[in-house]
Amino acid sequence: MSSGMSQTTVTSESLVKDSLKSIANIDQGLQGGNAFLEVNPDAREQARARDLERTNGTVRGFLHGVPIALKDVFETSGKMQTSAGSRALVGSPAQKNARVVDNLLNAGAVIVGKTNMSELSNFRSDVPVDGWSSRGGQTLNPHRLGGQVAGSSSGSAVAVAQGHVPLALGVETNGSIISPAAFNGVFGLKTTVGLVSTEGVMTSSRLDSVGTFTRNVRDAAEALNAMTQTTVYTAGLKPDALQGKRIGYTPVPELTQEDAKDPAKRADKKHFEDAIQLLASKGAVMVPIGALDADVSKQTYDQYNDALLAGVKPRLEAYLATREGLPVKSLSELIAFNERDRRPGEPDQDLLSFIDSLQVTDEQREALWASVLPTFRDTLDTPLNEHKLDAIVSNFYSHNYYGAAAAGYPGLSVPSGMDEEGMPTALYFCGTGNSEATLLSLAYGYEQASQAIREPAFEPGVPQSSGV
Repeated sequence: MSSGMSQTTVTSESLVKDSLKSIANIDQGLQGGNAFLEVNPDAREQARARDLERTNGTVRGFLHGVPIALKDVFETSGKMQTSAGSRALVGSPAQKNARVVDNLLNAGAVIVGKTNMSELSNFRSDVPVDGWSSRGGQTLNPHRLGGQVAGSSSGSAVAVAQGHVPLALGVETNGSIISPAAFNGVFGLKTTVGLVSTEGVMTSSRLDSVGTFTRNVRDAAEALNAMTQTTVYTAGLKPDALQGKRIGYTPVPELTQEDAKDPAKRADKKHFEDAIQLLASKGAVMVPIGALDADVSKQTYDQYNDALLAGVKPRLEAYLATREGLPVKSLSELIAFNERDRRPGEPDQDLLSFIDSLQVTDEQREALWASVLPTFRDTLDTPLNEHKLDAIVSNFYSHNYYGAAAAGYPGLSVPSGMDEEGMPTALYFCGTGNSEATLLSLAYGYEQASQAIREPAFEPGVPQSSGV
């Protein structure tokens, strides 16, 4: 990302200045995506410091002087808020940075702002509005401004799609990185649970993991190197990355009569089938496998949802109890604030109220997790082992990202083209725990062969396809 700064005409300050200018003129303009909640007032000063280091012979790495953005759940000391998009959580800034933020700053990155998101990671309303928050309003898809933006890391995906920053961070419980990346036409990497520290990150579940949005695979790999303070994730980005790799896939069944009317699902099927041929042409061994969730019962899905919701209250309350300078200190106080502060047209907070009413002990919650995690892990580990696969690739509408996230495993959304209404389509690569290096390598091979990413057109109108 920072390679251009080795030329005297490009500096970190100029990049940050351009980023802030485009946020003001495009993102916050009449046709922008409304991706940012706020910008960092100290960004240019920090960029100048990185330029001075470069002048004096110090280059911290690939991110040195690069402008980046953070979803509004990553704590930052200084002048910016960390509020999960909620007006109820606007108060004094955090006293220190999240650990992953410190790692990125130590690698030389410059934070230009915090991005909008589905408020409280979509745990506010029973009928959530993806990309909406009480603090930031509605985030828009820059390809079609009335199109599905997806959530909850909506603003981070849009910030990268619009070109304001080459890298933005998100957090995913289930789909919160993969879905916004797919719908906004960028690369979205969701990491293995626990690989990247969530210390100082406002999380909702024990399965939350940090991830990235970028416009190419190399940037995602370099960012993961910086976040984990390693160098392993760029090693497999080679011209022959696909040669001899065994990749499982589930053929897309014939579309139902109703689905066949949907331009997004028609394109999803066609682009996936084209991708299978392209991957094979580049040396991958494509292995057909069965549906990943064929043996997952409704009861298992219900238990997963129960475990997920049961964990939100203790996590949020523990965070609020220790975070200084906020107007609320508990979930009940947050709900009361929202009730007093609610404005016409804003979503309800019925889901948040339901979560507050739950009476689940730690032992009961852990028992729920113990009953569901092995099942979801087996849905991936069994075919990976039986067929000796390096990874599995799916069409986006298979929704295989759900089971992989429920297993705590990594996944990568990769642009695959556009549908006839101007909305992006995507592939989904997944694998077992800590297989990020392999997934990045395979995605790199496909990216180089397909060149499928497209610039946003900021078209008006609402596509027929919606939701995830």
